[in-house]
Amino acid sequence: PIAFAAPANQRRPFVLDMATSVVPIGKVEVYRRRGEAVPAGWGTDSDGNVTTDPDKIYNGGALLPLGGPAETAGYKGYGLAAMVDILCGLLAGANFLTGVTPPSVQQTSPSNVGHFLLALDVGAFRPIEEFKADMDRFIAQIKDSPKAAGQDEILIAGEKEFREEEERLRLGIPLNPKVEADLRSLCDEMQVAWPFD
Repeated sequence: PIAFAAPANQRRPFVLDMATSVVPIGKVEVYRRRGEAVPAGWGTDSDGNVTTDPDKIYNGGALLPLGGPAETAGYKGYGLAAMVDILCGLLAGANFLTGVTPPSVQQTSPSNVGHFLLALDVGAFRPIEEFKADMDRFIAQIKDSPKAAGQDEILIAGEKEFREEEERLRLGIPLNPKVEADLRSLCDEMQVAWPFD
């Protein structure tokens, strides 16, 4: 995944957090737990055939890169994924490519997954308050852009998640019944009381 954030002044920060694949593997896991097919174009089976079966993607298959197949510029997502692997794997001296254990494999040893973090001192480039004021203008200009027919709003990266956070703080976090059953089973196995009754 790639994550990037830039502070603003009066507005929430611009926060981009995304997979370099069409969707993150966690979304496939959600469909898998529900027993539902995933949308076409998310992933392939172990033979490289596009599939809507989340089990086939999760167990030996692969997620398609951001952009999908080559015809829809998936090579750009592939390039981003390779860049992330170089920075987080090779540069960090950690596992990379097939050396990274997939989530479907039970691990018996440490994963050796690397990370790459870069923090820029905005003040080394220009005064931070000027940057934040420009970020406010940047965000306003995007949000005030003409909207496509039928669209009410243009969202900034992170805006949907900030709204979701507010709703979850107010209403709580919904729990998929299958996930709840798995958690209750773990509590029983570990002899820990279920804390949410």
